Amino acid sequence: MWEEAITLCKELAEQYENEIFDYELLSRRLQEKQAKFYENIMTILRPKPDYFAVGYYGQGYPPFLKDKVFIHRGKEYERREDFQNHLMSQFPSAVRLNTTTMPGDDIRNSPHQIQCFTVQPVLEIPPRLKNKPVPDQII
Repeated sequence: MWEEAITLCKELAEQYENEIFDYELLSRRLQEKQAKFYENIMTILRPKPDYFAVGYYGQGYPPFLKDKVFIHRGKEYERREDFQNHLMSQFPSAVRLNTTTMPGDDIRNSPHQIQCFTVQPVLEIPPRLKNKPVPDQII
């Protein structure tokens, strides 16, 4: 979340410049913190999280979940089995589907079914970074 921290530093700088008017404190705090965030982006290895598709099928789910698939980002180093166990603990009466294909009407008309499998994200490079020598850590 270092990128988000940099954004917050910029917002904080605006507050110090336009409302608090303490440039000394701003220069000390902002310079050391913001520089550290940029350094972290470039030097610290960040684990790539796994992503999971989760489908909620059956008559027992509320309308906002029923027959819908959501993509969830796992925590650092979280395995599918751990994610799935946590998910199943939230819906103890659900039956786990062990397939990645779209379920048929028999599954959709059953009480509770959960489908969970790993998916691979598709990297979309922002237009402002295309055709430029940008390090992978920034992308």
